[in-house]
Amino acid sequence: MLLLTTLLEIFLLGLVGGAVPGPMMTSVFAEVLGRGFVRSLRVVFHALVAESLVALFVLLAFSWLSVPESVFHLVSLVGAVVLLWLAWQVWHISAVPEEGGEVFPFRKIMLLTVLNGGFWIFWITIAVPRAFSLDVMLPAGHFLFLLVFELGWLAAMVGLAFVFSRFRDLLHRKGLVSLTYKLLAILLTLFALRSAMSGLGYFLG
Repeated sequence: MLLLTTLLEIFLLGLVGGAVPGPMMTSVFAEVLGRGFVRSLRVVFHALVAESLVALFVLLAFSWLSVPESVFHLVSLVGAVVLLWLAWQVWHISAVPEEGGEVFPFRKIMLLTVLNGGFWIFWITIAVPRAFSLDVMLPAGHFLFLLVFELGWLAAMVGLAFVFSRFRDLLHRKGLVSLTYKLLAILLTLFALRSAMSGLGYFLG
C-alpha cells in the first residue's frame, strides 16, 4: 500500500512538472500550431528522450558528486541566451512552417534541456532524494522513479498539446498564425529573463 501511494505521488509530481509552463511546453505548442497535434507528438517524444537522458545522468552521477550551486546558476545564464535565440527565430515565423520543417528539431530540444538550470536544480534537490528513498522499498527504485515520473510528465504534455490543438483551426481561420508565434516568442523571452535574473541574482546577491 505504501509503495502504491509513493508511486502515485511520483506520477503526480511528474504530472505537475509537465503542466508547469516553460520553454518545453511553449516549443510543443509552436509545433502543434504549425504541424497539428499528431505530428507535434514527435517533439513531445524528443523532449521526453532529452529530459530522460539528462535526468538519468543526474541520478547516476549527481547523487554522489558534490556540485557547487553556482554551476547551475551559470547554466541558467547560458540557457537564457539560448532561449533568446530561439525566441528570435520563433518571432520571425509569419506563416505555418512547410511540411517537414520542424520549428524545434531534436538538437534544439536537447539544447533547451541541457541548458535549463532550473531543470538541473529540480532534479538534484527534489527528485534525487525521492528517487533514492524509493531504493529503500525495492531494488533499483531510482530507475522506477524515473519511469513513473516521466509517465506523469508525458501525460501532462500530451494532454495540454491536445487541448491547444483544439484551437488550431480557429487560429488559422482568423489569420492569427503570425500573432500566435509572436506571443510564443514573448513567452520564451520571459522565461529567458526569469532564468537570467535567477542566475544574476545569485552571483550579484
